[in-house]
Amino acid sequence: MKFIKTFEAFDSVSPALKAHIEEGLDLTNSFFRLGSEAYTQLFEEVKEYWEKDNIILKGPSGWMAKNLNVGKKAVYDGREVELDTPARGGGKKFVVYRDSGKTDEEGRIVAKKIEWGDSTGLSIKNGDPAAAASFWARQQCESAGKKDPDTAGFWACYAPTLFGKQLGLKSDAPW
Repeated sequence: MKFIKTFEAFDSVSPALKAHIEEGLDLTNSFFRLGSEAYTQLFEEVKEYWEKDNIILKGPSGWMAKNLNVGKKAVYDGREVELDTPARGGGKKFVVYRDSGKTDEEGRIVAKKIEWGDSTGLSIKNGDPAAAASFWARQQCESAGKKDPDTAGFWACYAPTLFGKQLGLKSDAPW
């Protein structure tokens, strides 16, 4: 991340964002744990500055700021969840909740649940170039259908790049 606009004084950003900028970190390799309040606050602050063209985001961080609502509160089956915050668990290896585009009678965002990954305990080998290439080809990650974050295929293909560290993967290399 690089802070670029002079009309927004660098001194006005939070200490957390300032530290990320000074250390050359972005949203994919934050100091903070995915799902933590600190990460959510950082994401929201970065998104706010990005929408005002006050910060440059390269690679996956720019895409995340444009397309995701990491940490935003929603409701799924009557319980509160955080949107676009993938985690281990669910019926498969990983689960994420996305905005369904609906609200409940109380005006809260209703989430939909997306699960992906093998549930039989196989390991994730995205750090192995041959296995990664095989997965990428087998799953057809280049196809248009895999570019939609409302599908399990998107998360299977791109979650390691966007959230590899936070999901406990050995590598954040893309498949």
